[in-house]
Amino acid sequence: MSPMPNALNIPIVPDVCEGTPSHPGKDAAKRTTTKEEHHFPPEQDVCEATGGNLTAVLTGFKTFVLEDRPVPVPKGDEILVRVMATGICGTDLNFYLAKGMRPLSKPHVLGHESCGVVLDVGPQVRNIKKGEHVAIEPALPCRVCRYCKQGQWNYCVHDGYMATPPTDGTMSRLFVCSEHNAVPLPDGISWEESGCIQPLAVAVQIARRAGALAHQSVAVVGCGPLGLLTLALARAHGARTLVAIDINASRVEFVKKYIPTAKTFVMPTHAPTPSPNAASAEQLQAHCMSFAQSVVREVGAAHAHGLDVVVEASGAESAIVTGMHLLRHGGTYVQAGLGRPLTLFPTFALADKELTIRGSLRYTAGCFEDAIHLVESGAVDLKMLVTRTVPMSHVEEAFDAFARGDEIKVVIMNQE
Repeated sequence: MSPMPNALNIPIVPDVCEGTPSHPGKDAAKRTTTKEEHHFPPEQDVCEATGGNLTAVLTGFKTFVLEDRPVPVPKGDEILVRVMATGICGTDLNFYLAKGMRPLSKPHVLGHESCGVVLDVGPQVRNIKKGEHVAIEPALPCRVCRYCKQGQWNYCVHDGYMATPPTDGTMSRLFVCSEHNAVPLPDGISWEESGCIQPLAVAVQIARRAGALAHQSVAVVGCGPLGLLTLALARAHGARTLVAIDINASRVEFVKKYIPTAKTFVMPTHAPTPSPNAASAEQLQAHCMSFAQSVVREVGAAHAHGLDVVVEASGAESAIVTGMHLLRHGGTYVQAGLGRPLTLFPTFALADKELTIRGSLRYTAGCFEDAIHLVESGAVDLKMLVTRTVPMSHVEEAFDAFARGDEIKVVIMNQE
């Protein structure tokens, strides 16, 4: 991690996380950290309680620095949150690897999958109290346009989003946001799990877009965290058949443990994934169609000529084409993965099968609350999804592990 003149050099304050293994899968009992173990008395000075405001700042390609930033003071309807855990998202990783659609022009703070303890509240806060445990909703909608009034935050044309330039994210010890961005967390959900509420909320939105899933055959193409959570939701909603497909064999192996009832397939690779000409496009389509037909036969859906619902959660061109050919006539396709802006899409299959095509982006009103209920009720397991936890002082280690594909979900535990 590259030093800076204003980079923070402070000793780590021991707490209950000291000694927690860096790979939580080795010892689930040690991995789980309950929120009850971390209390910050309201009367305690914020700096003393938190050890300052350590912030991980991305300054360039694969380079973070740790800065001690000023302690923010909540105003109006704002609350001050002591951030306890932050999940790493693929969007964060793209910025880290300089692959984002919006390249960074100045140092930036990542992180938008966070939770924490409320340390202080502004004078106009009405619904959130000091000491409360909250998940942070990262969307920053205007709340006054026609879409916001309908709870469709993801449609707001004026919206911002935490960790999306120019707005800094939550990868900081202390973070200020509106009380409207805080969702209370019940007892019994660990900080690790709470740091994964945001992607589960995104999966809740995907399930809403997919429609009724009970008694349906559902395939998810792309088994990263979002795809896995979508599979878990389909199971919770009573899907009859679950199908998981990924090009990465290790992810498919993880599905077998995470969703044992799912029928799993490793998608064979195809060299010309981008389609520079008509010949390679036809070759890719033939390759994907053949694979899709073999999957349909193996899962016993040949009599229906395909599956009821397909969710594409990777954004890869071959996954998109395969997903379309997995569907039966009248089936539903949900595009949740974000890939290249322009890609090959089998429009003939769309028209011929009279498919319902829907996009899904981020989350809408109530998705966070639904996600929390799913975890609290035990319908969705987030503990198993978290395969590594890393302290913020080792933030580059966390991002590098995620970039290598060694882990399913990496959570930065901000308790030092």
